[in-house]
Amino acid sequence: MPESLSVLDAVPDWLGWLPPRLVAVDVETTGLSGADRVVSFGAVALATASLATGTPEIACHHLIFDPGRASHPMAEAVHGYDDWLLRHQDPVGAHAGALADLLAGADLIVAHNAAFDLGFLDRELAAAGLPPVAAKVYCTMEAYRRRGEKGRAALDAVCRRIGIARVGARHGALEDAWLALRAYLWLQACPVAVARPELAAPSNLRPAPPRPDGPLPPRP
Repeated sequence: MPESLSVLDAVPDWLGWLPPRLVAVDVETTGLSGADRVVSFGAVALATASLATGTPEIACHHLIFDPGRASHPMAEAVHGYDDWLLRHQDPVGAHAGALADLLAGADLIVAHNAAFDLGFLDRELAAAGLPPVAAKVYCTMEAYRRRGEKGRAALDAVCRRIGIARVGARHGALEDAWLALRAYLWLQACPVAVARPELAAPSNLRPAPPRPDGPLPPRP
């Protein structure tokens, strides 16, 4: 399928059923329980009309937070941020208003396993005294299952099915948001590929001082 469309082409059918502005999101967390917290947030906002030009217009958002607790060892192995680094970051609440504004401006929010990502985001917003996400949400995992594809519906498996993959073994929130976006566009029969964004460090990342010897002191 073609990677781009001529601006002289008629508006394709698939563009007619896409929302004007969608935001694909992903969060990395300290673990899987209701008491766990968000460690990092990634989002890729797309103006879908730009797909027809073959040069998609995207805006990327990538943030890191102090979750106020240590990550489960398995979660830390996934996201790669140790507790010493995280202790020197902003709490989620310092950016909750900006996150709420970003999500409120979406016609559609896309996520893979959306119940997980939006559940964590809603809890963080509630902790900051803000209402839950009100925008319509599309789960690429559930849509892939409804499509009747064989095998697993995990993000890595879906990406293998459509011929893309993450750069490394670790899960980065921004890259996984982009992968969810690519999965969504594939599910919508959109032939235009949104290029992988630059996978830079979170925009609000603060360097940590030298790590002390021995075990870290208890968190306050």
